[in-house]
Amino acid sequence: MSTSDPGFVRTHSEVADALAEGRPVVGLETAVLTHGLPRDGQPAPGCLRAGGRVAELIGGTPAWDADAPLNLQSVQLLEQAVRHAGAVPAVIAMIDGALRIGLDPGELEALALDETAAKASNRDFGPLSARNASAGTTVAASMRACRLALPAPINIFATGGIGGVHRGWSTRPDISADLRALATEPVLVVASGAKVILDLPATLEALDTLGVPVIGYGTDALPIFTAGLSDDLVVPHRLDDSPAIVDACRRHWSDFGQSSGVLVVNPCPADDAIDPHRMDVLVDAGLAEAAAQGIDGSSVTPFLLASMISDLDLNPISANLSLLISNAALAARIAVDWHAGPDSPS
Repeated sequence: MSTSDPGFVRTHSEVADALAEGRPVVGLETAVLTHGLPRDGQPAPGCLRAGGRVAELIGGTPAWDADAPLNLQSVQLLEQAVRHAGAVPAVIAMIDGALRIGLDPGELEALALDETAAKASNRDFGPLSARNASAGTTVAASMRACRLALPAPINIFATGGIGGVHRGWSTRPDISADLRALATEPVLVVASGAKVILDLPATLEALDTLGVPVIGYGTDALPIFTAGLSDDLVVPHRLDDSPAIVDACRRHWSDFGQSSGVLVVNPCPADDAIDPHRMDVLVDAGLAEAAAQGIDGSSVTPFLLASMISDLDLNPISANLSLLISNAALAARIAVDWHAGPDSPS
């Protein structure tokens, strides 16, 4: 492994070379690796079928190993989707106290297997670095890392779903740092809306208040992470192709001097999406059980996923994997179109 810069923020040489040469790069988070997806478990066979959506986006039928960690293989498929679309993946994590923008395969595998890895938001960089910790990075942390990349910032980032305003916020104001990052970091974020455990109307209102453009990719409705679309929640803008999204971002940042991020919401592929009514029942039951056990904060999401996986009538892994790959592929297409035009603002 080689990095382009010393100290506590290090850009992998492949990523640094791509940035120096003006080639497209897509940032990828690792909280999904350390805390979002389990190490054990399998997607439904149809999710990985030859000729299916996932196979199309990665350029071939996935070589899935039932004995290998699910979380590791999932992130490897995200990298594959980014490369297939013509961009360089930059997997972001904290390794032994250093914020790393781009990982070698061995480092990615070690992080996937590290049961002591923390979950790092941008507020956690200093304390975690001081104790030489390793951590998966959230959306907020990864957006900050994208801006710290050398020799130039990374402008495009893909994730599953953003954090936002949690249910019950009026009595316990639990609001994700992802929202502040979207308000202050000029990075285009591709996500399947916000996570299902959130108060979605309040999250959409918060994005509006913070001045974050929300653009539906081929949709007028807000995606609800793994549960398809919510026709009750209308996004303020819709654009149907990558060049139009690039044009909107250039105008937002360059012509109109805005400094916020841009959120592009991409629905979970319909074939793998979970019925939203079934999801509501499971989320409500999972949140009640988490509260009964005293589980809160960043521990809620992995607890909910584990409880859903144990439900024999549901396979959230397929929906998670499908939307993650779809978002990575879309981000890569946007990055390719971005670098086909004028230089992006830094």
